[in-house]
Amino acid sequence: MYLLSELFGDCPQVKIVETFAENYNEALSGPDIARMTGVTKATVYSHINKLLKEDIVLKAKKVGKTQLYQLNNDNPKSKMILMLERFIVSERLGKITETEAVSSQFVSVPQAAEGIELTSQ
Repeated sequence: MYLLSELFGDCPQVKIVETFAENYNEALSGPDIARMTGVTKATVYSHINKLLKEDIVLKAKKVGKTQLYQLNNDNPKSKMILMLERFIVSERLGKITETEAVSSQFVSVPQAAEGIELTSQ
């Protein structure tokens, strides 16, 4: 659902950060992120190294030889990313709800008119 990419542009770093944000409770491997984002593995690992240095992402665990990474939910920058993503989602849901409410008002007008009898004078 790449909301941050729509806002900040369709660049690899944003896609990778957004993937961690959308999967904030999951540990992801480099190949997982590459598959999810369409970004090459080399680019993914380059950006993961930057995110590790900023402490935005942590090494979660190793499964065999595969290192898994996870968003550092204790990092203030990570928290801001999550808050921004949630804000965008809530804004969109609010607009959808408003649109549905307006649509339902127009649908209910003919239904309300069904009970009215028209008399000719």
